[in-house]
Amino acid sequence: MNNAPPGGDLRHTRDLGQIVDTALKVYRQNFGEFLAIAAVTVPIGAIGAVVGSLISDKVVSVIVTVAFSVPSAVISLVAVAAIVRGIADVAEGVPPDFNYVYSRVLKRLGTLFLTLLRILVIFVALCITVVGIPFAIYLTVRWAFFTQAIIIEGESPSGAMSLSASAVQDRWWRTLGILLILGLLASLPTGIVSLIFSAAAPIAGSLASVVVGAVVLPFSATASTLLFFDLQSRKAALASVGDAGLPGD
Repeated sequence: MNNAPPGGDLRHTRDLGQIVDTALKVYRQNFGEFLAIAAVTVPIGAIGAVVGSLISDKVVSVIVTVAFSVPSAVISLVAVAAIVRGIADVAEGVPPDFNYVYSRVLKRLGTLFLTLLRILVIFVALCITVVGIPFAIYLTVRWAFFTQAIIIEGESPSGAMSLSASAVQDRWWRTLGILLILGLLASLPTGIVSLIFSAAAPIAGSLASVVVGAVVLPFSATASTLLFFDLQSRKAALASVGDAGLPGD
């Protein structure tokens, strides 16, 4: 079997099956590197799981869980961004490197958080109105690739949201469907392992979920990045066809 990184062939169109197959292939070929990048999410997640499981008071347990969910979400965002940077490197024929990808992400951290904050504010504001919930969902899908736009394309917050929306344009339903299926595929291992370990002890199930979540994270981030490449390639191909139809100078 050829273990060479796929290189530049990552940046082209794929259907769902090809996205899943390529994501698994890339992950398998760079398993150690991507697992190390994703492993940074385990400590805070494990601490939150243990503390939450040890508290008998349900209200306090929920408060503690919510308190830990914020730093956990922040670390997960950083880890996903680092994996996305690693995928961009693989697309250029360079193996992902832990120190390099995190150093690159740290330089873009402010942009990442500012963009996420903008999206969250708009999402919450629309959801509060209730009637704005469908539009909030619509925008969430349009802006689903803001991380890739920032980390790979070097966009600003506004530019990232615009680039992601442009990639999804005219393919919103397809994008939603693929993202939902990818999310389901990523959540299945965590759910199954959690159920198995929870039969022994709740805390074991919580810890197992955290560990499996970290193992699955590179697949999730890789697959969504491949979808981003797919959308960009389709848009570029459509633009080329349009340009080819224009009269010459």
